[in-house]
Amino acid sequence: MNISNYEFRNEKGTIRAEALITWEECDRPPLFLFVQTIDSYRDALWPDPNSFLIATILTAWNAGERRIRLNDSVCPVLLNNLEGVFMMLKSWYPDGFGPRPEIEAAVGAKASLPVGNGAIALMSGGIDSLCLLRANKLYYPKSHPNSIKAVLSITHQEHLAPDQEALWKTFEGRMTSISPVAADAKVDVIPVYTNMWWLNPDGYFFGQKSYSSQLSAVSSFFARSFHKGYIASSYDAAFSNKPWGSHPQLDAYYTSGHFQMENSGTEMTRLKKVALVADWPVGFQSMRVCQNDNTGSENCGTCEKCIRTMLMLEALGKLRDCQSFPRNTIDTELLTYLETYDMLHSTDIMHDAEKIYLYEMTIPYLAERGRYDLVETLKRILLPLQVSS
Repeated sequence: MNISNYEFRNEKGTIRAEALITWEECDRPPLFLFVQTIDSYRDALWPDPNSFLIATILTAWNAGERRIRLNDSVCPVLLNNLEGVFMMLKSWYPDGFGPRPEIEAAVGAKASLPVGNGAIALMSGGIDSLCLLRANKLYYPKSHPNSIKAVLSITHQEHLAPDQEALWKTFEGRMTSISPVAADAKVDVIPVYTNMWWLNPDGYFFGQKSYSSQLSAVSSFFARSFHKGYIASSYDAAFSNKPWGSHPQLDAYYTSGHFQMENSGTEMTRLKKVALVADWPVGFQSMRVCQNDNTGSENCGTCEKCIRTMLMLEALGKLRDCQSFPRNTIDTELLTYLETYDMLHSTDIMHDAEKIYLYEMTIPYLAERGRYDLVETLKRILLPLQVSS
């Protein structure tokens, strides 16, 4: 694989960093890889070769490319850290990757000092990202270098937005929840278009392997204004041995000399995260957890993530005051959707075990609140899963 033609472009109210990706071993057409946002962030975005390397490293490895050649320099700190990526993913998926690609930089290796100040975080509007922002604002003073100054909302689009108006149009749904949260936390919202998904448009590969490499790459393109990027943890420390595309150890390996990546939140259970967000009035009424609505504009109230979040809010005594879902009550009929539509069973044993773990932690709290109807229904649903696991 060759990464070349690094460009920074400013067109019709948008800016973008782009590079040409060409393949050497596999028969695939060239791709102009881009990260695009609004012109207001022209001083933050830059076509960093290290970011393009982070974005493409796993796709090149998975495709059997023998090398990745960059027509520029590369950070030696990042090169060293990527050894950890190779080792970790190979240990998780011994048959999933072949020989690792060699990384060649035409201008050699060169480390740079951080330029930006403050941090950015990914923001989906879900519990993990809301909790990350809330905890950061509670624990760090505004002047602290690790304090979040902006959040990134990312959409994967195959083609560029023709202008700023079209770019913003894509984010209309999700901004109904993200904008109030950002305003209350006093952080900027940076909308980002990228076609990284089309490096390898495979959901399993993205979720299990390349998730944090792509998110880390997008974050690090903004290193002119920020020195650190946060990815909200998907799991707590009890499941930190689970292979997944985002992991506290794996995410940290996408750090260069001038931009640090950190996975944050493994010290909190999902129930604790829900409690933290529920105690934040704006976040409480803005959470978007739904699996069925990709626009981020609403929660369906019937998918597994909606049911789980509603159940946890009920366990905390908060659901009746929540306007984020179509209803602010939960009954046994809704809970049985988990069973009727087989929402808790998959081919991944650890994934299923984690789901049992999440639901089980609500039981004592539901019992304390006298919701024995939910407790008994939940125990009945979980019992066959516990036996099989």
